[in-house]
Amino acid sequence: MISKSEWNDWRTNNVTRAFFAAADQRIEDAKDILAESAGLNPDQDNFFRGFIQAYVEMQGFKVEDVEE
Repeated sequence: MISKSEWNDWRTNNVTRAFFAAADQRIEDAKDILAESAGLNPDQDNFFRGFIQAYVEMQGFKVEDVEE
């Protein structure tokens, strides 16, 4: 179990912030790739859509999502 205070400490930690900044960059890179090549390869399109969605979902986690 993790408390809200522990969660907030983790979210504001410099390492965590750097991790989420890197995730933001990967989302933007994937969007750029998809914008430039959408429609050329449906499998690649699906990969990048799923990739983006996974990172967005990860970034949306809240402490309530990990509490039982």
